[in-house]
Amino acid sequence: MAGDETWVRWNTHHSTQVDVELFGNTLHLAQDPNTNHLGTTVWDSSIVLAKFLEKNAKKGDFARHRLKGKRAIELGAGMGLGGFAFALLGCDTTVTDTAEVISLLQRNYENNLSPAALRGQEMSPTAGHVTVQELDWSNLEHYATVNPPFDYVLAADCVYHEQIVEDFLRTVLAMTHSKSTVVVVNELRSEAVHSRFTSLFEQHFTIKRTPRSKMDAVHQHSAIDILILRRRKAADAGGGAATELSVHSAAEKQQNGP
Repeated sequence: MAGDETWVRWNTHHSTQVDVELFGNTLHLAQDPNTNHLGTTVWDSSIVLAKFLEKNAKKGDFARHRLKGKRAIELGAGMGLGGFAFALLGCDTTVTDTAEVISLLQRNYENNLSPAALRGQEMSPTAGHVTVQELDWSNLEHYATVNPPFDYVLAADCVYHEQIVEDFLRTVLAMTHSKSTVVVVNELRSEAVHSRFTSLFEQHFTIKRTPRSKMDAVHQHSAIDILILRRRKAADAGGGAATELSVHSAAEKQQNGP
């Protein structure tokens, strides 16, 4: 639903499968209603992201010709929809989440984006390579295993508690280079969380809110924002370069030992 109309959610936690029409194909995404883990649900923010990418596939910053051959990572990918949408635009994409979610995320990859699943489909020749990998934001040893930096970093409905914002920022800094684009799609649930996110990220990134006119006409809502973040120049970052260095150094130290 658009604007301030009554919100009939596109998906809930209670279904076992979500079917999403995307780029002329249907993705069949499994989810688990029998767990309280938030990562096993296809949240509305990921649907908004995927449909935004579909709408802007022909022109603009997220056009297919701009993404093809680039590298992307989705943080807190959950059931994988946002990352899969990037892959369908030709981006080589790593979808990540914690250990509790990986098995279901892997199943969704195998059923939708694996070479076997794509065989014979119209989107097969243009799809990028997809890798499924565990990534715990609080575990610096994980950072190097996904082979950063990436051209694009995606996150849909990942920032919902104040206490995870710092881990999220540290991870995003570790995954990006000076020209990376970060796409954060969030449903506004807490002003405190939003303020914490903004105050920390504005020290390192410019933040631009995507106009509603750029979003899919149906799959948008006033409570969900698509934020586009890009690194500030070193002179404007207020210590961002030092923070980034400490992130990479800590990761390397944990990986290589004392």
